[in-house]
Amino acid sequence: MDQSSMINLFSENFGMIIIALFFIVSLLILYFVLLIKAILGMLKHNASSVLLTFSFISLIPFPLILILGIMVLIIWHFHKKELIKNH
Repeated sequence: MDQSSMINLFSENFGMIIIALFFIVSLLILYFVLLIKAILGMLKHNASSVLLTFSFISLIPFPLILILGIMVLIIWHFHKKELIKNH
């Protein structure tokens, strides 16, 4: 592909590119909001320091670390119920 065909491809799909970028940024913002909410809950309930450490590491916006953050959110969802039962 030469440069002019790339420019044409970009200009034809400009709306879709904007929508995709908006969707990705929205998901990233949702991820950070949920992760910060979980970290605050962990601090409130005096959660394990290992779980807190991995939670703070998952605040780094790198694709593989985002997967770690999703796993931390899942673990915290189930672990929070156990902490509440024990108190």
